Amino acid sequence: MPARELRVDAALAGQRLDQALAALTPELGLRGRRRLIARNAVLVGGRAASAARRLRPGELITLRDPEAEGEHIASPPADKPRLLSRQGEYCFLYKPAGLHSAALAGGGGSSLEAALPALLASLPDGGAARLLQRLDYGTSGIVCAALTPEAALAFRRAERAGRCEKRYLALLRGVLAAPATVRAALDTADRRQSRLLASTDDSRRWTEFLPLHVWEGAASLPPGPAEGSGPINGPAGPSGQVGLTLAACRIRCGARHQIRAHAAALGHPLWGDGLYGSASAELPAEEAAPATVFFLHHGALLLPGAACVLPPSWPLPEAQTAAVRKWLESPPQCGILRRGYRADPDPRP
Repeated sequence: MPARELRVDAALAGQRLDQALAALTPELGLRGRRRLIARNAVLVGGRAASAARRLRPGELITLRDPEAEGEHIASPPADKPRLLSRQGEYCFLYKPAGLHSAALAGGGGSSLEAALPALLASLPDGGAARLLQRLDYGTSGIVCAALTPEAALAFRRAERAGRCEKRYLALLRGVLAAPATVRAALDTADRRQSRLLASTDDSRRWTEFLPLHVWEGAASLPPGPAEGSGPINGPAGPSGQVGLTLAACRIRCGARHQIRAHAAALGHPLWGDGLYGSASAELPAEEAAPATVFFLHHGALLLPGAACVLPPSWPLPEAQTAAVRKWLESPPQCGILRRGYRADPDPRP
């Protein structure tokens, strides 16, 4: 994508960067513009800026292609996307953390969608595959693709009927002492953070949290978090306890940032989540710290007639690894047929 430039005039002054960028990229929607900003492909006065940055008169906006310039925006993921299995007209793929699910609007950048031709080259009908799910950039795990339009429609019908079960693993800040369900709907439109709305009776929009293990203090944390991000210093959970919880999370349909937003509403944001943690919530959007490394993994997808299980490759102790696999492989909770149920024998890349 060739570089483009735009000088901020009186009409653009005061606008958010993600809104004003439409003048340079009329072919993109808001989500596409935000992806470009997240890739540091948009500079204001020669420097990267946040999507919520308010523009000043005379500033120069530059839209560039960092990859064409040989610049790496982010470190490549330690593990690579791969095909886990094909079951009928569905393909189950692995997306590592640090990789976008969908191809970036405006071209360029790595994504699971862009890797589909290579991943499915051995399948005669792989060229027709279309992703049915999106995981956050920082989330790892299973993504389902349909090989036919009929399979895509069947997937959506299963979601609408509540017969699609998605199981995640998360590390939550604080001590979650008992199972909990967050029933709030989410407003995901035109915003950096999904906003909680009133409770809904639609169980497809709920998030269920089940504690699998609790570490009471920093000294007892598993090796990865303890060494990678320092000791836990808050926020405390509702009971004032400080610690870390390995939680099983179950959703049916899912919305943007649903588990992250619902975990924060519960008082236990994802450990390391700079967007939904209390530190960034106290800052205006223009100054909020970017999200850091958090731990969220889509470990099981159960559909009528097809399913896939993939435990995370986190450095958990043996007992917790066994608890994770046992939960992921437990019977479905929403009347899903067991035919086609499979577990990946070796989840580690």
